[in-house]
This record gives sequence, C-alpha cells and structure tokens, in this order.
Amino acid sequence: MVKRIQERARQLAHSGKFVGWRAVAFELRFEAGYTDGLDWIQSAAAQEEIDRLCNEARNRTNRRVA
Repeated sequence: MVKRIQERARQLAHSGKFVGWRAVAFELRFEAGYTDGLDWIQSAAAQEEIDRLCNEARNRTNRRVA
C-alpha cells in the first residue's frame, strides 16, 4: 500500500496542479491506504522530492503557456 501511495503522490506532483507536498498530502487523504503512507509522506526526503517534482511540473506548464 505504501508503494501505491508513493506512486500516486508522484503522479499528482507531476500533474503540475499542486504547489508542494502539503497540497499533495491533502489530496492523498482521500485515497485508500493513505494512513499506510503517512510515515513516508511525513519524511523530509519525501517532502523534498514531492516539492521538487511539483516545482518542475509547474515550471514546464508555465513555459508551455508563455
């Protein structure tokens, strides 16, 4: 279940619709198995990764629009 939550978090981050890990974590609250992935999403390494992925996705989206 944790792997599925990790994959879903990365998928959400890649979408470009989220500004960082907190927004992704909020969205994940509605996913089955979310509580299994809490330790992962609350780790500094995961938060940094999700923030980076969100930032990269938003930058790609902004460049396409400009």
